[in-house]
Amino acid sequence: MKRYPVQEMCRNEEKVKNKVRSYFIVLGGMFVVSFVLLLLLSFFVWKMDGAGNVLCAGILGVYIVTNVLGGFWVGRMMGQQKFFWGAATGGSYFLILLAAGVCLADAKLFGNTQLMTAALLCIISGMFGGMLAPASLSKDKT
Repeated sequence: MKRYPVQEMCRNEEKVKNKVRSYFIVLGGMFVVSFVLLLLLSFFVWKMDGAGNVLCAGILGVYIVTNVLGGFWVGRMMGQQKFFWGAATGGSYFLILLAAGVCLADAKLFGNTQLMTAALLCIISGMFGGMLAPASLSKDKT
């Protein structure tokens, strides 16, 4: 069966749409995982009467676990350049958290070293998750 260029363009456009949709579904899933992990963390801190240091370490742990999982999911979905897609997912996650912090909590952007630490943790852990990902879920045959 002969394929025409228009058919190929439509097919490629559909693949891109599916990958973009899946990328945002993964980002949403990352926030669900974060929500559940933060609920568990708050419960444990409340039960153990934990200090602020325990809470800060726990929040960074949640960032790392969430971004490793998100990078893994995106890397598995994309199949190629998995480390890049993992880093992009970690960066997107951080930017969404940053926007929420600025809008809701009036967080200051300049002179905040914790901000850079969180950004690097999110990006590097997302990249690590992407590198751990196996090959793509679906084998595209063209």
